[in-house]
Amino acid sequence: MSFLRFYDGAKPGKKGKLTDDKKKEKAKEYESRRVERSFQSKWKNERDWLEYDEETKTMFCTCCRANSQFRSVSVKGNTFVEGSCNFRHSAIVDHEKSTPHEKALRMSKTTPLTPSELKTTEAGNALKMLQAAERNKLCYLFRNVHAIAKNNRPISDYKWLCELDIAKQIEIGSTYINDHAAVNFIHHIAKVELSHTEKQCKAVPFLSFLMDGTTDISGSEQETLYLRYSKTGNVTERFLNTSSPKSTTSADLYDHVIDVLKQTNIDKDKLVGMGTDGASNMTGSRTGLSTLMKQRINSELVNVHCLSHRLELAFRDAIKKNKQYEKLMTFLIGVHYFYKKSHKQKTGLLTAISTIGKGVLPPKVTGTRWLPHLFRSVTALLKTFQALEIHLATASHGNPKAEGLYKLMTDINLLAFCIFLLDALDPAMRLSLKLQRSDVTLCDSLCWIESTMEILQEKKGRYCSHRSILKFAMK
Repeated sequence: MSFLRFYDGAKPGKKGKLTDDKKKEKAKEYESRRVERSFQSKWKNERDWLEYDEETKTMFCTCCRANSQFRSVSVKGNTFVEGSCNFRHSAIVDHEKSTPHEKALRMSKTTPLTPSELKTTEAGNALKMLQAAERNKLCYLFRNVHAIAKNNRPISDYKWLCELDIAKQIEIGSTYINDHAAVNFIHHIAKVELSHTEKQCKAVPFLSFLMDGTTDISGSEQETLYLRYSKTGNVTERFLNTSSPKSTTSADLYDHVIDVLKQTNIDKDKLVGMGTDGASNMTGSRTGLSTLMKQRINSELVNVHCLSHRLELAFRDAIKKNKQYEKLMTFLIGVHYFYKKSHKQKTGLLTAISTIGKGVLPPKVTGTRWLPHLFRSVTALLKTFQALEIHLATASHGNPKAEGLYKLMTDINLLAFCIFLLDALDPAMRLSLKLQRSDVTLCDSLCWIESTMEILQEKKGRYCSHRSILKFAMK
């Protein structure tokens, strides 16, 4: 009777349950007495798929690992794909009988077809037609998002552009018609274009970069970089990057340029030139970006101040003290907003233009293209002069702003200056447009500048004679 024990809660005919503490004690006892298991080479008999890795001390299935890209094989819990350290014969048997392993074995025994053989099968032809249809759908979607990005349109335009394609009965499918897909497409297009830029830059011996900055809608500084190089005599410009530096100091701008070149795999040792504006942080002789580039990368690097910008600065310096120019700019800016912000005045001017038969609404005189904007505004003023004079004269009876604009417009000195400026701006405007071309070279620019200077010198004599005739007519 010494073997009898009393257990609280025990019931006749039923095995008692172990408590958690008892289970832990039993597990510890089992682990202390358990012999360390190892892989047995006899398990590989009649199992060609079973392998053992001495380095990782794991066994794995070669069939499952070879076909792990298929979802039906690489299921969660299939440790024989990555490697199993459960060295039990029962674990191998369980894996051998599992459905994923049987599928992997069938796949391994199947002889893969070559691409040419696959095309001759019915399944291959069906797959080819399906892939072509899906490819055509994606081509339409990629073209839509590329057009939006190329024309600086908002991403929200992508959805209605796709809806327009559907209305035209163009097969584009029902997926990927949202803003997230459009952004994803743009990222993939950017990666492909960047890879093309990297490939082309590796094929040329020398590179130059163009850099300029501006603030975005949030007020953050954004620096834009372009690469410029010559291949087989053809000058090419490629967009590289737009991102925010730490600050606009020359040191941070230098670090920003180097980081961008590293990220895009561009060899900085190929740099021989750079193009910037005339800001001190770019062209400073002591601590400017160009000076740092010469000191740290290439001592013979050439920095070119934007020629269109220099032309604009030269024009402003030559005419900034002229009072007639200030009056003309005041009038052009004022008359533009006078008609832009008032539907009543705009309608009245359009009526006058239609009556006379010529003229346009006053365009904006300021803009990024500098001299061409001014030339366009002065041309529009002279073309619409009669209609403007009629409408402003009528509107001046009850509108003080119209009265002020009318007085400026009818000033004989301002009109004479306007005609002179139009004649002088014509060659300068043409030069500015040529200098803004992406394929222009420094040699071409110098030739155009010399030609423009000769034209202006010829006009200089006529200006003096015209001025004397104008003074005689005004007496």
